[in-house]
Amino acid sequence: MSTTASVEEQKREESVAVPLPTSSSSSTTVNAFPHEEKHTRHSDIVRDVIIGFSDGLTVPFALTAGLSSLGSARLVILGGLAELFSGSISMGLGAYLAGVTERKHYEVEEARERREVKEQPAAEEDEIYEIMGGYGLDRATVHPMVMALKENPDAWVKFMMDFELKLEKPRLSREWISGLMMGLSYFI
Repeated sequence: MSTTASVEEQKREESVAVPLPTSSSSSTTVNAFPHEEKHTRHSDIVRDVIIGFSDGLTVPFALTAGLSSLGSARLVILGGLAELFSGSISMGLGAYLAGVTERKHYEVEEARERREVKEQPAAEEDEIYEIMGGYGLDRATVHPMVMALKENPDAWVKFMMDFELKLEKPRLSREWISGLMMGLSYFI
């Protein structure tokens, strides 16, 4: 175990307990060092590699199996290589175009939400209450959040994109990475 890791563990063990006010005589404490969650941000890349790889295994195999019935090894090799190159280009281009379309879709929906926040704020407020009601929160609990979002239109639009539409803003380089990963994994 590294020294840094052991220092972090020691800090957590020696963390300051913060008493919380309670209605009973027992005291409740909270760890001042909350746990850290580590999530992968590469699920899109993994998906592209799996799709490209699985297509790259099945389609060339099926083609070469069919061509092998002709009895010419040269034809099987040339046909298989031609299919690998063309399939790789096709899959990569398809993934790239899907990424571009995903980004455009996000931009269109974001523009619509900005317009709705500006032109129909009361309807958008009601949508927030409805969304948060789905989490079991009543209007009185949600009202301070609504007021805070109204003060910051960018945060309001982001909230609506995240919670109403459940759309994640695509990274700028996403379409290129997706096309490259899927095309290369098809070829491999």
